[in-house]
Amino acid sequence: MIDRHGRIRAPWSPIMAAIREIGPEELARRAGALNRQMGLAAPLGTVPRSFYDPLPVLLTSGEFAFLEAGIKQRAALLEAVLEDLYGTQSLLHNGSLPPALVLGEPHFLRPMHTRGRLTAPRMALYAADIIRGPDGDFSILRDHTGIVPGLGHALSLRRLASGTLPELFRAGGIRSLRPAREMLVDHVRRQAEGGLVAVLTGGATGPGAAVDLADDALLARALGVLLIEPGDLAARNGGLHMKTLNGLVSIATIIRGVSGIDLDPLEQGGRPGHGIPGAFGAIRAGVLTMLNAPGSALAAAPSLRRYIDSLFQPMRGEHPILPAAAENGAETASKAPFVTGANYTPVPICFRLFSWHDGETWQMLPGGLALPLRQPADHAGTQLPAPADFGLKDLWVMEAEEPRLTTGAPAAPEPPEHVTFLAAAHLPSRLADNLFWLGRSVERLEAASRLLMLALPRLESGTSLPRDIAERGLLTRCLAQARLLPAELAGTSVSGRLLRQTLTRRHPMAGLLKEAGRLVNASSERLSPSMLSTVRFALHQASEALGNEETALPSMLNFAATFAGIAAENMVRDGGWLFLEMGRRLERGETLAETLAILLDGPPERLEPGMALGIELADSVLSYDLRHAGILAPAPVFNMLLADAGNPRALAYQCTALRFCLERLGADDDAEAARLLQVETVNLAGTPGGLRPALSGVAGKLRMLSDRVHRRFFTLLPEAHTLDEDEVLEAAQ
Repeated sequence: MIDRHGRIRAPWSPIMAAIREIGPEELARRAGALNRQMGLAAPLGTVPRSFYDPLPVLLTSGEFAFLEAGIKQRAALLEAVLEDLYGTQSLLHNGSLPPALVLGEPHFLRPMHTRGRLTAPRMALYAADIIRGPDGDFSILRDHTGIVPGLGHALSLRRLASGTLPELFRAGGIRSLRPAREMLVDHVRRQAEGGLVAVLTGGATGPGAAVDLADDALLARALGVLLIEPGDLAARNGGLHMKTLNGLVSIATIIRGVSGIDLDPLEQGGRPGHGIPGAFGAIRAGVLTMLNAPGSALAAAPSLRRYIDSLFQPMRGEHPILPAAAENGAETASKAPFVTGANYTPVPICFRLFSWHDGETWQMLPGGLALPLRQPADHAGTQLPAPADFGLKDLWVMEAEEPRLTTGAPAAPEPPEHVTFLAAAHLPSRLADNLFWLGRSVERLEAASRLLMLALPRLESGTSLPRDIAERGLLTRCLAQARLLPAELAGTSVSGRLLRQTLTRRHPMAGLLKEAGRLVNASSERLSPSMLSTVRFALHQASEALGNEETALPSMLNFAATFAGIAAENMVRDGGWLFLEMGRRLERGETLAETLAILLDGPPERLEPGMALGIELADSVLSYDLRHAGILAPAPVFNMLLADAGNPRALAYQCTALRFCLERLGADDDAEAARLLQVETVNLAGTPGGLRPALSGVAGKLRMLSDRVHRRFFTLLPEAHTLDEDEVLEAAQ
């Protein structure tokens, strides 16, 4: 940034002018806004708060051209080394690499030693960490040849930063990442030949998993492909298949975010519950392309690093353009300013640049990331901040003064036909399961909150009127049914104080809220950043209000209403929404049927307390008063609670919504079962009284329908079959 005379270098002048115009305090606020956006874009809320630094790092066009040539040269060499070590192993036979060193390296995976080449290069993605020394020369600090970290952030950071700091982007011309990203997307899809492409992530467990999962999710979004976990995959007929709602769907290409050491427990002796048994066989057979192939991290092993430069001449016939960094190179690396509050802190950095093989040659991303390095301790021995405290920077490549012509391989006259992406069909069963139970958990939380808001004032009144006593008996039975009271207290005279003590001791509402939060996080990759932000804010408010009796239940209802509104107004009526809606309707229908079976049990002349409570629990008091002047009678109450197609809290409405979802998913037999349930509930509205057996039967049928949905879409098991007598005899013979 600064020359030897202390002056701002030319490429930085307009950028620094824009930064001075913004001011340090405003820049700090923009940095906070940028990191909040990152928190919304990342899954599971696992990204550290200060993850991105708003100030970019610049490379001139000449500097990038030099680095591009050196990185392409090094990538080609490392790929050739991998092909040799997993093929003919001539480097081991002629002594260029020590056999004991290579064969004893943990990243050398013997099952991937195929002697011949795979259908795709073993190393198709590559990243290099570059440092600039005090003399201005560049050198290689480390290679990334297995999992390539940071590519998702590199493709996403600029999009997020452009909306937060538009002044910087207007200050000077930088090369766009979009053409390179489109070339990468086109190459990956052509390589898959119309099959499915996915980014494989290790999930949210383990050290550094938060950052890895965020990077994998951002990469999947930037490339427009699926994000999957090892548990989503199964090996069948020699290939890898994803467990989806339509059964097993073959995967053509996987961008790997899981270490090759733990990838295939079948051939590596690992635990069967971890990794993907059969993955190595699918790669060797050529039915699966994995970027990068397992074992490719061998080329970046520290033990082999000092031998790599000596291989350029025998294998490439040229000297390395970018030499390896000295052992103390990181300590003398050039620095860049990081925003720390309203101040700037100079920190040593490295440039991470990304490259990929397009089938013919290596291509470069005209940008990347700048990462902080660990600073050497000062003379007083003061402990300095860790690199993670300063975040990541966007790496800009400045445009050349003359137009730069990009040449490449001619496009195919007829690109391969892509498989039509059906959101419901290709939705991983894991995600569908999470969304289904998320809908159920939110409805369960709302039903419990409504019941408690209705019960607490009545149980605290202590009046001895026959109607009040009857209401309290019904409410305690409903509370026991909802597992908010012990079963032995159902139907007894329970005080409000005892109910509060029971809730304090057992914490049922905190458990329901925690489960809803867990499922929100597990389903976050199917929720947009704005949806996720709104839902998490309402969830946080409800959690904070748990200790306050006056605000706890309203806050939980506010969270449930926020979630329902977000789902209704922001989610497309396909894919994940269908399972979310099914879960909500099944839970609401089952809870409503069980509650009404208690409230509407008895002859017509004794139903008034239960009918009044039922109308209140269904939040239909206003509608009932407007229609029937508040006069309670079995026929209109039954119609509103059971058969009203326009009341979203009527039992028939839940069956209608279930039927719609099941029809969209192609489950015609289950949709027919929902239709018959709808007819049954409408017919119940004409029954004079004693609805408990019928409503309990409806609740049981909804539970059976839930089990069938789970079996059909999530466990992927066939329907249970009972052998007839003739079949038993035939099997015995």
